[in-house]
Amino acid sequence: MVRPDLLEIGIYSIPEAAELVSAPQASVRVWVEGHTGKQDPVIVNQLGRVGEKTAVSFANLMELRFIARFVEAGVKLREIRRIMTEARETLRHPHPFATKTVFKTDGRKIVADIALRNGLMLVYDLRTKNYEIPSVVMKSLREDVLFDPQGEVVEWRPRPKIAPNVILHPRIEFGHPVLKRSNIPTDTIAKAVKVEGNAQFVADIYEIPIRHVREAVKFEESLAIAA
Repeated sequence: MVRPDLLEIGIYSIPEAAELVSAPQASVRVWVEGHTGKQDPVIVNQLGRVGEKTAVSFANLMELRFIARFVEAGVKLREIRRIMTEARETLRHPHPFATKTVFKTDGRKIVADIALRNGLMLVYDLRTKNYEIPSVVMKSLREDVLFDPQGEVVEWRPRPKIAPNVILHPRIEFGHPVLKRSNIPTDTIAKAVKVEGNAQFVADIYEIPIRHVREAVKFEESLAIAA
């Protein structure tokens, strides 16, 4: 099997992925690796082991984001697993939740039908009087990403409320968090502010707006809290 190009698809360790999707590291590890003798992995990992550690791609990260949001909404993991497994087969894509397909009308209907076939009772929508995929969750998942012309997710804003200019793109810095336009890693900016003790000085050094410096610092602080 041909090894994926890490410069093209991004690479994240389990701890990094857990911080980004705001989920417990132990849970993310089960979603990625399974639990020996008890559970299979929930996702199809593009990377597997890199060096001595398990790593996931950007597409996998988008799937983990989907899982984390639905677990938070109260959907059981076994039910999420059924939806994801059948969606892969129905939509004929190894990572459908990292594509635009599931956010389009026909894609949402397919996912909803899969859920109903598996007996999954989702949040009740008073307006439509039907059990549906929680609209607020799907809406938030759709709003924070950009798609390429082929419908693949290629950019994610993981903390849009506190850091709207911080993005992840699989072809920039191996998919790790950077500032939009300048492509400077957020951890580089945050470390510089810690060393220099002056956000404006760092903004001047890197020739970026001071608001971007402050966003980078807030973003890195949010990761520390998530951990």
